[in-house]
Amino acid sequence: MSGELLLQKDNQICTITINRPEKRNSLTPGMLLELSKELERLKGEEKIRCVIIRGAGNRAFSAGYDIMAIGKDIEDDMMRDYIEDHPLTVVSKAIESFPYPILAMINGYAFGAGLELAVTCDLRIAVEDAVFGMPPAKLGVTYSYIGIRKFINLIGIGYTKELFLLGKNIDAKRAEKIGLVNYVVPRERLEDLTYEIASEICENAPLSMTTMKEIINGWQRNQVLNAEDEERIKQMIKIVQESKDYKEGKKAFSEKRKPKFEGK
Repeated sequence: MSGELLLQKDNQICTITINRPEKRNSLTPGMLLELSKELERLKGEEKIRCVIIRGAGNRAFSAGYDIMAIGKDIEDDMMRDYIEDHPLTVVSKAIESFPYPILAMINGYAFGAGLELAVTCDLRIAVEDAVFGMPPAKLGVTYSYIGIRKFINLIGIGYTKELFLLGKNIDAKRAEKIGLVNYVVPRERLEDLTYEIASEICENAPLSMTTMKEIINGWQRNQVLNAEDEERIKQMIKIVQESKDYKEGKKAFSEKRKPKFEGK
């Protein structure tokens, strides 16, 4: 694996570390595709019964997409629901189709695509000073409906609207209350608890876990937009892409200032 993703195996547990601590473990398309390939490869290793995804260092699980790495193609990300080979779509499918549980060990910030990556995992264990956020509304962009659906499935419509429409960061206590994470622990307990849970998972019946994970994922996938709604959303996304607010959001982000939106 590349230096931006580290892999370590310990008996039946495999740990994959997002290794860009200087960038708060922000994600690039290449990293996501590499992660998906590694998960596909691990499927063939009968010994592995649990995977843990974590961020390097003590600041972040992942602060989301590295905007600079994506460049001007960031516009395409808004339409990724309709692009089967988009990196985040590919890695999401790899996580969901992995036969055994995948845990997100959240050791700090989890924002945007980084938070979606954690939500796609089967269980989430967070440090008590972790911070979570979905900033699209603060940046003048939209988020994919497939991505939003994951949050609705996990925390319900009300809390999903709060997270996306308010756009305000929440702390770990709030995240646990709304069901965004399963466990919140002091930093000194984060690794111990995560690996305790992973070890307990490894003692369970493999075929039973694989089947039940697929049943749960099957119910979650059985939610689609009708053709009329999908077309309307496509047109709304196009309007956002061409808006002055969208350009202002990107400019404000690069200039590290608060954007001034006009609804145009």
